[in-house]
Amino acid sequence: MKLRKPLIIILVLLAVFFIAGQSLPRITEASFTTMRASTKAFEVKAVKDGVYEGKAFLLPVSVRVSVSVARGKIVSIELLKHFNGQGQPAEAIIPAVIKAQSLGVDVVAGATHSSLTILGALENALDRGVR
Repeated sequence: MKLRKPLIIILVLLAVFFIAGQSLPRITEASFTTMRASTKAFEVKAVKDGVYEGKAFLLPVSVRVSVSVARGKIVSIELLKHFNGQGQPAEAIIPAVIKAQSLGVDVVAGATHSSLTILGALENALDRGVR
């Protein structure tokens, strides 16, 4: 009898972890699609000159950026925070955004999650300066 209660608790926890493990990737993939469509459509030319801060969070990645805009162009991007786990290679997306003057750049392979969160933070910052 003493083993029955702990066994039931363990089985319930395993079931919860299994269900979470099956559903989280689907939820995350849905977020990717929505976030990607939004960043691809963003027009940098519509942003007033200034310096804007933005942030984004896509579990477990958290990003905060500062973006400088002058004459309708991104002049510089500073990564203020990037809690990334193993997504540090995604930081290579920043020079690509400046070069392309667009958030519609390709994400970094192997760091998709962090890449999309960085793009989301950039969009959040630039949205603050839309005319």
